[in-house]
Amino acid sequence: MKSTAENPFAFLEWYFEKQIEKDLKEFYINITEELYFNNIDEVDKNTHSVKVLNIHHKDEIDSEYLTFTFEGSIKSKLNAEIQNTINLIEQELQKRFSDKKEVKAYADFLRIKIRHIESFKTIKEFSFLEKYLAQIKDTVNRYSAEVKFYGFTPSFTLLAENEKDQQEKIEKLYNLLIEPPSLINSTKEEFFNAFTGNEVVEGIHWLVVGKSKSISKSSLFYFINELINEKHLSPSIINDLNKYVLFTFRDNSGKELKNLKQSKATISNNPAQKERIDTIISSL
Repeated sequence: MKSTAENPFAFLEWYFEKQIEKDLKEFYINITEELYFNNIDEVDKNTHSVKVLNIHHKDEIDSEYLTFTFEGSIKSKLNAEIQNTINLIEQELQKRFSDKKEVKAYADFLRIKIRHIESFKTIKEFSFLEKYLAQIKDTVNRYSAEVKFYGFTPSFTLLAENEKDQQEKIEKLYNLLIEPPSLINSTKEEFFNAFTGNEVVEGIHWLVVGKSKSISKSSLFYFINELINEKHLSPSIINDLNKYVLFTFRDNSGKELKNLKQSKATISNNPAQKERIDTIISSL
């Protein structure tokens, strides 16, 4: 099955659904029944790895045992196909680049396709596949950053007297938010980008859960509003607040936040983690 410009995921969908299990079976047969029949030390069906006595490569590898992994056996194939998919996607994005709406629509379509692939049972069985899909997601995010549609970069700028004070304040805020139990999931670099007016890619994952057991967007809006009220953020962002939150934050799975208008309209005065948020902001 060959991927095309019309369907850049054709090979990956076919491979993950139809072929990868067959390749796994061939991997075990090749190692345990053909190459190292009577020299198997350990077979791990959870990591899909086989430890064998080193009988064929003693002159090359100074080790009594060797470990073969299923990922290693298909790595070159996956890398080639992932790169082919990325190339096809980049070509299609380039065709649409002059029309921001087309870029956004195509990027949204690609994300739907990626989520569909992520639902395959083989993605859960072979956890290493996620890092290959992440390469495609990073490409889509990089080319379709919302800044292209807003005309400006809707990330936050934490207010301070000078750049040094700003950096220190952002670092303090980050450290307070990740104290166990963490309210966010984010790299420090991404967090600094999000609060210095720069572009973000993965965004800040908001982890606060409300009574409904789903992500509490009310607590997120409360957090941002309190930063504004305490003069850590400019009130000028209020009119575009949904854009800022959508651009900068994600849910706990890294997915785009939904129904922000409704959440903003029903902001609670006592959202989940209110006391913790109040303490954090008062510490800045």
